[in-house]
Amino acid sequence: MEDVRVRKRWTGLVSTLCALALLAAHPSRSWAETQSLTLTPANTHATLHATSALSSVDGAFGELHGTLVYDLSKQTCHVDLTMNVSTLHVGSALLRGVMLSGLMLDEDDHPTMHYTGSCTPRIHNGQLQTQLVGKLTMRGQTHPLAFTTVMQFTGNTLTSITSTARFDQRTWGMSTLLHTVDPMVTTQTIITFPPLGSRTPG
Repeated sequence: MEDVRVRKRWTGLVSTLCALALLAAHPSRSWAETQSLTLTPANTHATLHATSALSSVDGAFGELHGTLVYDLSKQTCHVDLTMNVSTLHVGSALLRGVMLSGLMLDEDDHPTMHYTGSCTPRIHNGQLQTQLVGKLTMRGQTHPLAFTTVMQFTGNTLTSITSTARFDQRTWGMSTLLHTVDPMVTTQTIITFPPLGSRTPG
């Protein structure tokens, strides 16, 4: 029992030291005000990547909207993002038609995709990491989806948040087109921040 208590105290100490080191490296993180950012195509790039038997499939949403609320002092955030399925840009017109068809994203019956989630810091293998945990609604189905999130700084200023996840499209009812498409899809969202002085308090 004594060994367990020692390990718990040591883990707590490591977590505290990591958080203190992060704050020392980035003084702007002591900025306690909650901030908000309106998400638009100008500052948010949302993509999908899949692989088929013939080629890679890379798509980016042309229209999206939402909000990001974040607190750097606590390393927390909340994201609410809606993407317009019909504005997904992929390679050829033929490929786009397949991606938006009823077998895949089904733009006619489900014209939008929606993600909402919150990010919190955690210690993993002795390193401070941030994970965005939430739910993705696609094709009218809602399932959990967690992103690995990286906050990018220029000097002491937060300049972008990159979130990446990999999921099985069959969970949302999408077809693999007779196994010609790899069911695993990678999605990434990059949010770019305006200059510090123009950010809006939450």
